[in-house]
Amino acid sequence: MGRFIKLNWIAYCVLIFVVSRVIMLYQFQLANEILVHDHKEFFAAMCKWDCQWYLTIIKDGYDLHPRTTPKLWKGLANWAFFPLYPYIVKFLVAMTKISAVKVGIILNQVFVLLALMTFYKYLKLFVDELNSRFGVVLLAFSPFSVYFTSLYTEALFLLLSLLSFYYMRTNRLILSALCGGFLSATRPLGVMFSLPFLGHQLLHTKFTVKSVLKIIILSFISISGLLIYMYYLQVHVSDYLAFQHIQKGWGRHGFDTQNPVKQLIKWAQDTHNFLFFSISVAISIYLLFKKHFAEALFNLLCILPGALTGTMLSEGRFCGTLFTLYFGVVILARKSNSLKLTLALVFILFYTSYFLYWMAHSKFLI
Repeated sequence: MGRFIKLNWIAYCVLIFVVSRVIMLYQFQLANEILVHDHKEFFAAMCKWDCQWYLTIIKDGYDLHPRTTPKLWKGLANWAFFPLYPYIVKFLVAMTKISAVKVGIILNQVFVLLALMTFYKYLKLFVDELNSRFGVVLLAFSPFSVYFTSLYTEALFLLLSLLSFYYMRTNRLILSALCGGFLSATRPLGVMFSLPFLGHQLLHTKFTVKSVLKIIILSFISISGLLIYMYYLQVHVSDYLAFQHIQKGWGRHGFDTQNPVKQLIKWAQDTHNFLFFSISVAISIYLLFKKHFAEALFNLLCILPGALTGTMLSEGRFCGTLFTLYFGVVILARKSNSLKLTLALVFILFYTSYFLYWMAHSKFLI
């Protein structure tokens, strides 16, 4: 343990990252041989579900109308998927002439490595060296790393949310606002950073005309990605909320206020997603109790909208790819080495098993 603590923190993050990805590649080979028997290459095997939607944006841009084919996509459109990540991939594909799936997955690994380093620096603002390095292990071996290793936006969202919070906590508010703006162009939930960001400014500002104007400008910048995308959708399909309206095609019709008990039962029937949603809510409450208000608020704001659409679809992913979940676990285990060891082993166990579930096309991972 002592050697790992003495190892340079950058080298430590790189080492943990490399080990986690080597294990993932081993799991891929194992699953290919004994589970799925289709012998796909790694990049093809990792491109499932939403990956196909991002490919439509990278190849053809945004739809003009809801699709009529294939049957599985009838009535759906790619407006629900925000533009920053697919257009970064599109640019790199044009520059390198490498396939979009390979570029996107490799790019995501760069994002994850940078996120691990940023998470270490962020944790150092609150806890000691051992706990900061423990947090790096938890994030590197997250069971939801399958999404960081596909053509999904989760890795970029993870990095940008960490940078937004890190710059906010170190009082570099212009950088924080800029990262927040990019975050709001990555996923719909990116705009949720603007609320803890606004709260931080209000709590740490002496009010003058100049300071109020600065708050307004920085807050506007922090949601600028969303605003630009909404303007684009208005011009492109005459509906600035098309990204929200098309969600009904995925069965997101809203919380059943007429039958709340029936709604709760429906949630609970989706055992996996409901379990992680409940854990994430509990972590948020714990963070509130520990006075980490910004992290608690961001966590809640990012997990509640999905649940309030009336379904637990993808809720496990929404919860498990937020850095605030891992931040809360580190705070919870910071005084107990035995708890840290137990949690690390549990995370590694689920890290390996979730990859096998992904290879087996388990629908709870959608």
